[in-house]
Amino acid sequence: MKRIVSILLTICMLLSLSTMLASCGHDCVFSEDWTKDATHHWHACAHEDCTELTDKAEHVWDEGQITTKATQEAAGVKTFTCKTCAQTKTEAIEFTGLSEEEWNIALSEFTFENVSYEESAISSKGDKSGTVKYKLTKDLVWIQRNAIKLTDEEEIKTFRRALVDSIREIVPYESYQYDAATKTYKATEKIYFSALKTSTQNVTLTFANGRLVEIKYEVKIYAVGDDYTVTATIKLSDYGTTTITY
Repeated sequence: MKRIVSILLTICMLLSLSTMLASCGHDCVFSEDWTKDATHHWHACAHEDCTELTDKAEHVWDEGQITTKATQEAAGVKTFTCKTCAQTKTEAIEFTGLSEEEWNIALSEFTFENVSYEESAISSKGDKSGTVKYKLTKDLVWIQRNAIKLTDEEEIKTFRRALVDSIREIVPYESYQYDAATKTYKATEKIYFSALKTSTQNVTLTFANGRLVEIKYEVKIYAVGDDYTVTATIKLSDYGTTTITY
């Protein structure tokens, strides 16, 4: 009986071996190139009808490189590459705020060579305190409040520099934190504004496409027998396209 069982097992082994040989029919030669999917890589048999493979392993990802920088308008992309087979994968990178360099570029004097500026203020009593508008081109400044145009080169430079300096004074990089929920920058402290001879509070900045487009802040006004808060809004627009018109 044992002999019969042994013979049967031998026959089964031979049948299995013959089936394997029939399915392959050749000695495998594995490609030097990697075959890969999202999670693994391997060397496949070079024969067209063979499914044999070797050296299968999980990808070994590098530390990744930023291939598309995140902006306020769109998430960025970080690309990882397998150190073994060069397979790649990507992940989204959320915007976390402008770098200090980008911030300073957005507030450079050159940036404001051609821009429309409008500032309006409303008191806590509901009274509109007024609106001031400026239009700046490289060679011309129009001031709505006085309905005049500056054409002297030095006057223009002086005016623009004073305007930019007043903006810079209340927007130091280190004093703001980006709020992803509202896509604005909020001041983390009160900021002294020498033009008003007082500290601003609740300052909020809005950027779009790397440019400063709005500053909103509050100031306390102390008058004889009448103290109140003024909320001011500065809007900057028409970068590079503003024109001087009445």
